[in-house]
Amino acid sequence: MAQSSLRSEAGSAPPDRPCPVCDGGECAVMHTQRFVLPEDHPLRDGYKVVCCDRCGFVYASTPANQADYDAFYAKFSKYEDNTTSTGSGVTPWDAERLEGTAADLARFIPDRAARIVDIGCANGGLLAALKARGYENLCGVDPSPGCARYVRDQLGIEAYPGLLTRLPDELGSVDAVLLSHVMEHVRELRPALEAVRRVMKPGAILYVEVPDATRYVDFLFAPFQDFNTEHINHFSHDSLANLLRACGLQPVESGRRMLMTSPGMPYPAIYAVGVGSAANLPVPAEAVRKDQTLRPAIEAYIAGSARLLAAIDLKIRRALESSGPILVWGAGQLAMKLLAETSLGQAEIAAFVDGNPIHHGKTIRGVPVLAPEQVRGLAHPILITSTLHEREIVEKISQMGLNHRVLCLGAESDVRNSS
Repeated sequence: MAQSSLRSEAGSAPPDRPCPVCDGGECAVMHTQRFVLPEDHPLRDGYKVVCCDRCGFVYASTPANQADYDAFYAKFSKYEDNTTSTGSGVTPWDAERLEGTAADLARFIPDRAARIVDIGCANGGLLAALKARGYENLCGVDPSPGCARYVRDQLGIEAYPGLLTRLPDELGSVDAVLLSHVMEHVRELRPALEAVRRVMKPGAILYVEVPDATRYVDFLFAPFQDFNTEHINHFSHDSLANLLRACGLQPVESGRRMLMTSPGMPYPAIYAVGVGSAANLPVPAEAVRKDQTLRPAIEAYIAGSARLLAAIDLKIRRALESSGPILVWGAGQLAMKLLAETSLGQAEIAAFVDGNPIHHGKTIRGVPVLAPEQVRGLAHPILITSTLHEREIVEKISQMGLNHRVLCLGAESDVRNSS
């Protein structure tokens, strides 16, 4: 392991995490991200976003270890709920995204009898899209037992709970491995891909799809939305290719994709296809090439996020001037940042509200997280802390017949009444 140091205006200090692509130990600090987490959350309440001097990769130098992330995804997976998360294909925009991915995969994997495993399958939307295209030998793996059970029981597709570094023996040898929006979540990237290679037949393909960090700034809907507790790796085409080559996989194709995460909310992604060799050959030093594009793109994203955060903080301060106690609707990533970085941290919050059952019953700074149905009888104004799902939340409040004053931070309005 390389000796490591972080550079910042305050000098050097050992990082919590060396570069997960090249194992480089010299990194420059670009941003410090803080969160207020629910009680008993297994991850940490902040980290530094750094850029590797050697290869140019940008990632979170987080004190959490891989076991912490494994525990988080096994016990607190938001992807178990089809209505509030992506990956199941239940919503029209999610189904369209997954169908597009399945269509691309059909080009790379023409044999409908090929053994294909989707690792990090969530509730199996991509597997279902492949099944509809006639693929017969499909398997899903997910750290959440609930997700694996759903794929098995509801979709009729073989699935197991498991981790990237501890894959189920039942997989056997496979013709293709799919990692769709997984690698941005993984702390130990190279050990993960080395474990994947062990189940790949000679000549098997690996399909990796991740958010496109070079285009974060072009699709900025919430401040620092991609610097969250879950996304700890920020890829460009060059850094994704570096990772594949560092693990003995030859990139043979790559491309861009545009996803819809909710109506009117496009999200940029990139993909790469790698082919494994017949043997674990030594990886030449020149396999890792300096990424010159990622750091300036992330710098622009940080600057844009800071401006957006300041504007949101101003809205919050104005909203809180005459509101008294409030209900905060949204206990996700943006709320955790706003509590740590804005005036929301000083607000008198009567309760949090969230539509995802995974949050219900938790507490944040001693304040309970309620289901939407539990809001009835609470007369406080509602502050919506999700710009991604703001429109749906406003519609939900209206459908429930609630007469609360609704305070919005995003596109719906600055401050509005739902009555």
